[in-house]
Amino acid sequence: MQSVVQQNPILDKAQQLANLLARSEEMQRFRQAEDKINRHADAQALLFIVRAKRNAYSQTSLRHGYEHPAAVKAKAEYDDVLERIAQIPLIDEFKEAQDEVNDIVQGVLQTIVNTLASDVPVEKTEEPGDGASGGCGSCGSAGGCGRH
Repeated sequence: MQSVVQQNPILDKAQQLANLLARSEEMQRFRQAEDKINRHADAQALLFIVRAKRNAYSQTSLRHGYEHPAAVKAKAEYDDVLERIAQIPLIDEFKEAQDEVNDIVQGVLQTIVNTLASDVPVEKTEEPGDGASGGCGSCGSAGGCGRH
């Protein structure tokens, strides 16, 4: 006996919206920028190093505190690699493309929240484009690249 799963029309629309975003010009620019970074050997090497330096800083500061000389040194090394990454023009291109996509996603979410706020208690977040959408922050490249 087969079970028939009834699709939720709201989730169907959400999938359609996600597909629309996936085919958007903004997403195309993001993918192109990501591809360029993936093929840029220096950027890849620096992104690997920045992850290691970020982890070292995080572990050292958690173990000894942020003011400990070892944590201060680890932070300086991390910042140095971030500065080197920031000098690669592709990083800016990627960050801008990521921010465009993120702003659209945040705009969709904010539209839903604003629309429902009068009927359903929903928690409001930062507005898109106010600097709150600085990427994942994991690679630290000008706010985060969202992938590293």
